[in-house]
Amino acid sequence: MPGTNEAWGWHPRTLVVDNYDSYTYNLVALLTDAARAHYSSFGGSGEASIEETERRAQEHIIVIRNDEYSWETVRDSILPHVDNVVISPGPGTPARREDVGVGRDIIAHTQRDGHLVLGVCLGHQMIAHEYGAKVDQSVVPVHGQTSSIDVLDDSCLFHGIPSGFCAVRYHSLTVT
Repeated sequence: MPGTNEAWGWHPRTLVVDNYDSYTYNLVALLTDAARAHYSSFGGSGEASIEETERRAQEHIIVIRNDEYSWETVRDSILPHVDNVVISPGPGTPARREDVGVGRDIIAHTQRDGHLVLGVCLGHQMIAHEYGAKVDQSVVPVHGQTSSIDVLDDSCLFHGIPSGFCAVRYHSLTVT
């Protein structure tokens, strides 16, 4: 499995598809923090230096722009070396190929090969669109509004997430 290292334990390699949105690097920072926490708590046979921990954490996050490589290059040279994919927010709509680049191809491919995919904002809308949902303009766009989120599902997806947490919403499209 990609990312396997006996001395350091296994940590998944993540491909982040950047849809030209500044929030992408907030996601990258969170993913890097998670990898850093893994490596700092699992130093192998001895204590790892801060530099070594940082290097190993950063090795597990690969960021590409949605139009940086052809689909064939992503499929043949990048996806075989990652364990999961995060598709970022971005401007536009999932129905327009110009807005999403290789993202739609990645989602279609992951249906067959078993990669885990997380979509944030446009990325989420792309997943919904690929699976046949409708993505339309919201009746009222929401930008920076906080809402209480109630988690009603006890599946492993929501493990450790408290019900009733507060989240900030930004959206002008809805998925139905």
